[in-house]
Amino acid sequence: MFSQGQFKIRNDAFIQIGYDAYKALTFGQSTGSPNNGSFAIEYYGNGLNIWKPWPTSGSANYLMFIKDNGNIGIGNQGNTTHKLWISGNLLVNTTNYYSDVRFKKNITPIQNGLSSLLLLKPYQYTFDQSFNKYPNNDSLSVNVLKDDLGSYNFDNKLHFGFSAQEIQVLYPHLVSVDDKGYLSVNYVEFIPLLIKALQEQNAKVQDLEKRLLIL
Repeated sequence: MFSQGQFKIRNDAFIQIGYDAYKALTFGQSTGSPNNGSFAIEYYGNGLNIWKPWPTSGSANYLMFIKDNGNIGIGNQGNTTHKLWISGNLLVNTTNYYSDVRFKKNITPIQNGLSSLLLLKPYQYTFDQSFNKYPNNDSLSVNVLKDDLGSYNFDNKLHFGFSAQEIQVLYPHLVSVDDKGYLSVNYVEFIPLLIKALQEQNAKVQDLEKRLLIL
């Protein structure tokens, strides 16, 4: 056991690293600073953080963060809204969603798919790397703003999508709000709406074709 309980093998056979307020375990050696090591595991901010202390030491440096409630953040500290939050691009071969009818109730056909979708306004955009959420620009707000941008890790590519605020008016159940008040959209569930709109449009075309044949 080292002094001040930095490393302790307890009587109950548990191994404790650090002290009550902070615990860390580092791997490799890249600098002589107190935060040395190429990788580190620490208990910080109500969760277990895996991070790189060198050369980018800092409390907001997260590779993977497991919160006390079991939620996971990759590139961020996670949040209470989503089980997994990834700051960056996700690459997968296949993504499946539970859709077994045995899991569902209150099943009814979608009504007026086309008329609702026609109210949507599609946009092309890039993410703003320096948006001003705080008009007074005081030091506290600026620091919070930097933390916000760092957590989301936006790219500079051209994107196509909708305004979450506009979607919230028409389809509020497709919009989620995270811990910081920012909105996200469930784009996957637009697929049934698009298919419904296509079916309605096809029915109109078939009706017109029948009328033309009669004429």
